[in-house]
Amino acid sequence: MDDRLAQLLHRLLPDVDHVSIEALEPIPGGFSRETFRFDARVRRGGAEEVLPLILRKDPPAAAALLITSRQTEHELLEAIREHTNVPVSASYGCEMDPSVFGEPAMVIQRMHGSGRTSNLFHDGPDVDQADDVMAHLCELMAELHTADISKLNVGGKLSDPRGVGIDTSSWDAYMDSTFDYYIRSYPELAYDPIAMIILDGSLWLRRQKPRPLPLAVVHGDFNPANFLYADGKVTALIDWENTRIGDPREDLGWMVAMDNMSNTTVMSHPKQKGGFLAYYNELTGFDITPEELGYFMIFGTMNIAVPITSAVKRRVMKEHLQFLHLYLLQPSITTLVAFTQLLGYPGATPDTDPGANA
Repeated sequence: MDDRLAQLLHRLLPDVDHVSIEALEPIPGGFSRETFRFDARVRRGGAEEVLPLILRKDPPAAAALLITSRQTEHELLEAIREHTNVPVSASYGCEMDPSVFGEPAMVIQRMHGSGRTSNLFHDGPDVDQADDVMAHLCELMAELHTADISKLNVGGKLSDPRGVGIDTSSWDAYMDSTFDYYIRSYPELAYDPIAMIILDGSLWLRRQKPRPLPLAVVHGDFNPANFLYADGKVTALIDWENTRIGDPREDLGWMVAMDNMSNTTVMSHPKQKGGFLAYYNELTGFDITPEELGYFMIFGTMNIAVPITSAVKRRVMKEHLQFLHLYLLQPSITTLVAFTQLLGYPGATPDTDPGANA
């Protein structure tokens, strides 16, 4: 892999006359992509420098949790860097030929900052930074959600990145086509009767459709693990592979869900602004309610649940023998049980308001 990385960087950096790869090692923790950190020692015109980099590689197709494009991610990162102040990795380029690394891959800048975001909460060592970091994080999301879609949606690739028939010509068209995607996907994920909760949730979403908001570029996996920070500022938003055109409330609703699951308190900060939602509404003027966040907590969870449960079914049916999907059975099943509470199933919980946990 060292040699192939060096060859790729020679192609991506034509002004470099020498490349050597150092300290290549896998990064643990990611589920949907295989990632490796390394340093590239390069020489340009006689001067030597070290580039901190990451290789992001697709897993085997049969085992993939999300089918996404590294070329699209590359173009998105560069568009965000050009047209916004949102801090993201520079993308050096892609290798879409699977014969090189086994699957399509991309090389991106390794950003500085701490990824141990749990240190910001519950009397962690960086709890004094929590309000400043979350205020900055909120400002960045507000900027992303109000950015010019036409400048970030290169070639229209974010309109339907999974190729499942999503229509972004209007908010209603987006929502209705997304419901259709969720509902028609049911046979692909129904490995056990408990999966019927996903179908029920999809039908509930369609019945309870809220007021419209302007469509935006949404991160798609906005959660407490997907940003880096240092000195009271966010230094990078990371993991953009699930980015798409959608409703901005999807990002906030998914953060509510992941905040609860991660035992963090992102949404309660910045406290001096009344919390994340209050500050976000101040910045955007969207006036999003807690009840709407409850709705989009289910909507955003469904966006992840459909492909992941489909991948779990492929493992249950032994289309592949990847261990990860057996591991994902545990959180998948507990999440579906939690859905019965959010959807107000009789006896599931004394509180049947889906927005209450927001």
